[in-house]
Amino acid sequence: MKYRQLNLNRYRRLVFAWLGICCSVICVCLVSRDWVSIAGRHENRYLARQLGIIGYAVYDLQKIALSAFEKARIDKLDPDPYRSFLEKRRSDRGDFHLEPARKKNVVFIQMESVDGICLYGVHEGESIMPNLRRIADENVSFANTYDATDAGRTSDAEFMVLTSVPPIKGDPVFVNFDLNKIPSLPRVLKDNGYYSFSMHGFNGEFWNRSDAHRSLGFDRDFFLSDFESPEKIGWGVSDEVVLEVALETILRIEQPVFGHIILLTHHHPYNHIGDISGDRKSSIEEDFLVSLRYVDTQIGRFYDSLIASGEMENTIVAVFSDHDSGIADRLMHLLDIENPPFLDTVPLVVTGLDKGNQRIERLSSLQDLPVMILHSLGIQPPSTFVGNSIDSIGESITPASLQMRIENGEPISENTRIDVGILSKLAIWRPDYLEDVR
Repeated sequence: MKYRQLNLNRYRRLVFAWLGICCSVICVCLVSRDWVSIAGRHENRYLARQLGIIGYAVYDLQKIALSAFEKARIDKLDPDPYRSFLEKRRSDRGDFHLEPARKKNVVFIQMESVDGICLYGVHEGESIMPNLRRIADENVSFANTYDATDAGRTSDAEFMVLTSVPPIKGDPVFVNFDLNKIPSLPRVLKDNGYYSFSMHGFNGEFWNRSDAHRSLGFDRDFFLSDFESPEKIGWGVSDEVVLEVALETILRIEQPVFGHIILLTHHHPYNHIGDISGDRKSSIEEDFLVSLRYVDTQIGRFYDSLIASGEMENTIVAVFSDHDSGIADRLMHLLDIENPPFLDTVPLVVTGLDKGNQRIERLSSLQDLPVMILHSLGIQPPSTFVGNSIDSIGESITPASLQMRIENGEPISENTRIDVGILSKLAIWRPDYLEDVR
């Protein structure tokens, strides 16, 4: 009997060991296939559809557990190195010597998938973005704005221009983080008497954008369902309609306005304009140029309408792209343009800064934009803002804890003194740790 009991116990141990091995193999398979493919995805509906309800529940529990663990770790960190890092940046960019300035409307026009080389690029003797080039020549343009987005892509760009904080490597912030605490441009401007709205002609659930924008302090957001009988091109409402509605909104509101307008027509695979116009080309690069000309035309029309309305004198307009196109190296073969120090760049043009017309060659980042805006308005940026002012511009901080800059025309990459991912999480979860203590 005792011998049988020993064999039974051994059998049970073997069974449990075998089950453990099977579970481990299944987990490895999941991690190596669907789980890896969705790790940086955007919307809960799509996750549930791909993994199934049980799979999604396990994924969600995993994210919650990891988040709780990381929050506990962040709470125990010594914030002094991160506070010192930010204090130096505030000193370098001149936060403590701002002059009072009059209030102006602030308008962000965020393009989709436009490379930095497109701003000054020439094809067959003509500018490929003549309207944006015209706006740039009359105002301030940034020739080397580094694309510091990561897994969140478009939403990462929104995060940077609204918080001046780098995105988190491999972890889309809009989807996986509560943004109710992080200091943001909409909140700062609201405290100074502004009304703010965001506008995007697509489903507000995508990238969790609707919740994220509300958490960041926008008074109103406009998504696909908010447009009456909209013209749709490609993914969503056409850029022409979005910009028309945005202009009407800006002109209708009496108090100073901050509007963040997110364009979508020029989305990969860049053939949506060619499809409706019957002007499809033989390559993705040529389709890209046809689509880009449409976007440029709509931006030029918006800009000229703002001038005609008399509001341009009272408005700062920033035009930029969210991230690169993914085909910049192929576009280089079509364009008449010198090789830039960094190819992973986006256009950035800002009007109304009262800095004259100038082209800045030093490396910049979308993190710099909210700092430049607040400085122009005479408002001190929050302690958590990482970006540079127009006078201190010269480098970009990446989610991989790298500091990028240009030196003698050559690209330079160095490690930062602090962990950028932790800095971003502190700004999201514990901004009080980073407050100026002077």
